[in-house]
Amino acid sequence: MSRISLLVKLGKDGIAKLADESMFQIAPDQLEIAAEWSPGTEIIVQEKPDPDGVWPYKLFSSGGGIPVSAAPHSR
Repeated sequence: MSRISLLVKLGKDGIAKLADESMFQIAPDQLEIAAEWSPGTEIIVQEKPDPDGVWPYKLFSSGGGIPVSAAPHSR
């Protein structure tokens, strides 16, 4: 299942805050991919199988691009 939300902020710490009030930690080795996103970018959030359970989501721009691995982040 996937959903779309707008990026509100992407912090230097790799925390992506979305308009639907969800937050995700971007995998550290993929931060430079996500750094291309700007506030207002439509982000697709998809669950993905992850055998070790560390990064159970992938996020990517609805305009295309390379998906990044992510995990839910609490406030």
